[in-house]
Amino acid sequence: MQSAAQLNHLNTVAPPHARILDIGCGEAKGIVAHALAWPESVAIGIDIDETGIAAGQRYVQALGLANVELFCAGLGDILAIEGGAFDYITIGGVFSLLAGEERAALLQWCRQNLSASGVIALQWQTLPGEHHAVELRQILQSLVVQSGAQGVDAQVAAARAKLALLLAELPAGELKAKVEEALRESDLILTLRYLGQAGEPLDFSHFCALVSENGLHYVGDVIPQYELPQHYGDEIEAACRESVDQSRTVNQQHLDNLLGRSQRFSLLSAVQGEHTPPPQPDLSLLGQFHWAGNFRRMVNEEGLAVTAHINGQGEVAIHADPLTLRVLDLLGAAWPLSLSLEQLVFNARTPGQSADVREQVLAVLTTLYVNQLPGLYWTTSPGAYNQDVSPSLRATVNPLALILEENKAVTVCNHWGESCALTAEEWRYLAGDMLGTDEASWGCFISLRLKGALSGSPQAWKKHYQRFLLEGNANYLEDLLDSLLLLSVSVDQGGLLAAGTGHEPQKTVKRVNDALYNDVNRLIVARKPEQAKALAGQLLLAHPDDVSALRSYSRCCILTGDTEEALSTLCRLMGHYFSSQEIFYDLAIVFQKLKTFVPASKILHALLRLSPNNVEYWHVLAAIYHHSGEIVMAEKCCRESLRTRKPDPKHLAMMGVILSDNQQLEEARYFLEKAQQLDSQNLDYFTSLLFVMTHDSAVSAPALFEKHREYGRIVSQWAAKTGLRLSFKGEKNPEKKLRVGFVSGDLRNHPVSQFLLPFWDGLNRDRFELVGYSASFAKDEMTEYLKAGAVLWREVYALDDVELARQINQDRIDILFDLSGHTTFNRLPAFALRPAPVQISWIGYPGTTGLSTMDYRVLMHTQREPAGLEQQLTENIMFIEMRKVFEPHADSPPVNTLPALRNGYITFGSFNRPKKINDEVLRVWASILVRYPESKLIIGFMVDEKMIETLSEKLVSFGAQASQLSFKRRAGLIEYLSYHHEIDILLDAFPYTGGTTSNHGCWMGVPTLTLCGATMAGRQGVDIMRSYGLEQFVAFSEADYISKAIGWREHFDELNEIRVGMRGKIPTENERGFNVAGTFEQALQEAWRMYCAGEAARTFTVLE
Repeated sequence: MQSAAQLNHLNTVAPPHARILDIGCGEAKGIVAHALAWPESVAIGIDIDETGIAAGQRYVQALGLANVELFCAGLGDILAIEGGAFDYITIGGVFSLLAGEERAALLQWCRQNLSASGVIALQWQTLPGEHHAVELRQILQSLVVQSGAQGVDAQVAAARAKLALLLAELPAGELKAKVEEALRESDLILTLRYLGQAGEPLDFSHFCALVSENGLHYVGDVIPQYELPQHYGDEIEAACRESVDQSRTVNQQHLDNLLGRSQRFSLLSAVQGEHTPPPQPDLSLLGQFHWAGNFRRMVNEEGLAVTAHINGQGEVAIHADPLTLRVLDLLGAAWPLSLSLEQLVFNARTPGQSADVREQVLAVLTTLYVNQLPGLYWTTSPGAYNQDVSPSLRATVNPLALILEENKAVTVCNHWGESCALTAEEWRYLAGDMLGTDEASWGCFISLRLKGALSGSPQAWKKHYQRFLLEGNANYLEDLLDSLLLLSVSVDQGGLLAAGTGHEPQKTVKRVNDALYNDVNRLIVARKPEQAKALAGQLLLAHPDDVSALRSYSRCCILTGDTEEALSTLCRLMGHYFSSQEIFYDLAIVFQKLKTFVPASKILHALLRLSPNNVEYWHVLAAIYHHSGEIVMAEKCCRESLRTRKPDPKHLAMMGVILSDNQQLEEARYFLEKAQQLDSQNLDYFTSLLFVMTHDSAVSAPALFEKHREYGRIVSQWAAKTGLRLSFKGEKNPEKKLRVGFVSGDLRNHPVSQFLLPFWDGLNRDRFELVGYSASFAKDEMTEYLKAGAVLWREVYALDDVELARQINQDRIDILFDLSGHTTFNRLPAFALRPAPVQISWIGYPGTTGLSTMDYRVLMHTQREPAGLEQQLTENIMFIEMRKVFEPHADSPPVNTLPALRNGYITFGSFNRPKKINDEVLRVWASILVRYPESKLIIGFMVDEKMIETLSEKLVSFGAQASQLSFKRRAGLIEYLSYHHEIDILLDAFPYTGGTTSNHGCWMGVPTLTLCGATMAGRQGVDIMRSYGLEQFVAFSEADYISKAIGWREHFDELNEIRVGMRGKIPTENERGFNVAGTFEQALQEAWRMYCAGEAARTFTVLE
């Protein structure tokens, strides 16, 4: 009522110290909930129903409430006493049905017993909607007279019988609805409202006159939304505009007429002359309110957040607006505490956003308020939960005051007035002082929090969260993340802690072994993270609760790629102390490495709101957006990280990578070259530059080769400086069982593994031992599968290149494969140290490594023509005939009939990475569409709307029609494969042609039209089409490419025959007498034979 009064420009007493009288209180659940929330307030309840009052009194006594009194009394009893000065008086229940004189007497009594700023809330029946109740009353009263029923019980029975008959006979409509409502009423209400002399309903203007006659005036509705036309939708709002300039009385009467309103709950005041209500509730004052809501973001089957929330009552609310979703997320994180507009604004800001979002956030709250979003609560000051100063969490209702019967749920009311049922398990958890920290206790705690059944100071909430965090269970940490962020900072920084308490001093624990601790730090600085981790582990084992030990060990886990252990340790660390930006930053790094980008992004946004100039935060956030495919935001964040006088080379390199993925290759090269110039020892920058140059049509084949050779020279110089000389420790025997090692950062669910798998499974284990060197911290079910097929598996992410080379040499590897080339997580410098006698590059990268120590490059025998590739490689070539080079997904959708047979035109498509799609490619594709105007083009792998807009505009500028184009966003594997059902022919990019996408396309029956280029990257499409016997889809010039694409419009049947027969050409398992890895084995044995014979490596071919 206070908030309703405030919106109508009337100041009333704050609830914590208010005196309340509830006339018609029933069982008094409302005022009991208020008394629990505000123990300094006083509440009196009165009702004529003895049963209800008795039940309420028992509940009050059980709870031990001294600030609530309940009385059974009628109107005469009330009028005969002096109640005192009340701040809030409500008149409802049976007392809302009083007839004219009785109602007037009660209103005059209430006016006399109001405090100076007190208000009355009166429930009353309204015309025109209540005229059906009048009609029904006449019917029932006439029936009672005719029936001759004597006594109240007999009259009620006769009335209920008549109502049942009417329910069966009446057509659907408002009168029937009133009949249904009357049947639901208690006998007492039914008697007073329909059989007795209840007060007549009034229209709004007559009601205002009535209250004025009794020395009162109308303030507004207890629920202000009910006075707002926009609450009822656009049609009602439009209809009310006609009377918008009239008085409030006229406007509200007009609204009642439009709605057919039958009931109101009106605020009345005795303040005369000093208060003039606004024309309608003043929504601009909502900015002064505090807001709360138990909203939890819903997730889909993949665990990703969707645009919907569920409230405490299980109701779902869907919103498309990102800011609305953010506001609801924040309210849910703070629940059951409330947040002010300023707190919401602080936390709703997007990092780097210059514009003030206050008005936008207020607009969101206003919309939610007007629409009365279920589960949203508001007050004029911080809520009851916020004002609790208890140092420990406690139940809002003493569980020992509640009787638990046969494990049944106990219903209570929280401080926001929500009714909730406490389960037997929750009751026992509360009765046990909430000491448990196991999974069952966690479930009870979270459920009780969501029900609003717990209260305490922000520090109490923080302390209780930390009890669970100390268990090291990362699931607790992720579930609590939003709340932890709010409990890490003070109110002036958007948090929940009192001002000045946001950054508590770090817990001080004397380190018993300072020398060991210092040794850990020295090893970290020396880039020996594995050794540092071992020492930090010893330190932590000796001092498991030492904050410094936990911090040191968690950092070492991050550096070694042991992300799961890092997450668990950070969880334990935050159990002691988490109001630290550094700890949250480490947590964001771990989430990033685990590819759980939503919590990582959430943390970094929070950190940047506190420290907007921290370039490291911007850098990691840029990387997260990049990995998530949000290229526009990635570029924006990266540019923020470069706003320093001396940009960090890694920030420049990140900008280059991001720009390259947005088809800005020239600018990408500039940033990568700049990063390399500033830090020439960082070979990862050089690798990224080479990868970008491979995509750039402006780079000639000789220039590209020379740049790779430059990389090789730099690595050779580095290798020489290490002074490491490794000699082969194995047996130099051409007949022995070979030990073959594979080094890659992609031994997981990744295209590299799909190419490797047929050979990994096919290699004869009687002749070959396989050893895996996983160079990435990422692991999944594919990692475990490959690991199961190896005699030895090593996680080498944390080893430097010298350590890795030593380890490979110690493992006595005979033949060592590089499966990365110039891609992420490559370990090419280790190959420069010659850890194995035979070294081969394969799969990961369509180009040379540039290393003189790399002996061979594996290529399909189909790449022997046209000649010239050998001159672009520092390696010799193993040309190998292979029937199968790619393992399709087991759950791939079936192949469908050619769409062109149904459509009458060809639908072209492309699923290549956007980096491959340059202007020349778009120009050629547009030429096809221009010359074949009936055709369509679907482009997939789009990361955002900006990319779609850019590509669409370019294609149209080259002559294509917008109606010919459609785009698909980046999708999961199965959904992406199903897109092939819409496509007849895939169009390859150039000069970097497709690999994985072309193989996927063939498995789905869709051939790829490819252009034979000058480089290896430009010929992998040729290799794939030839391997499937699809030479007719290889073009040798742009004109040939266009001609062949258009030419297929005359050959739908042939194209369909190719489509339905494609899978038959791809072996899914080894046939009798045939092994897909047979020729591959021969090649390895030949390379080993040459080594044993002392022959220099040379190019050779192996055919079936």
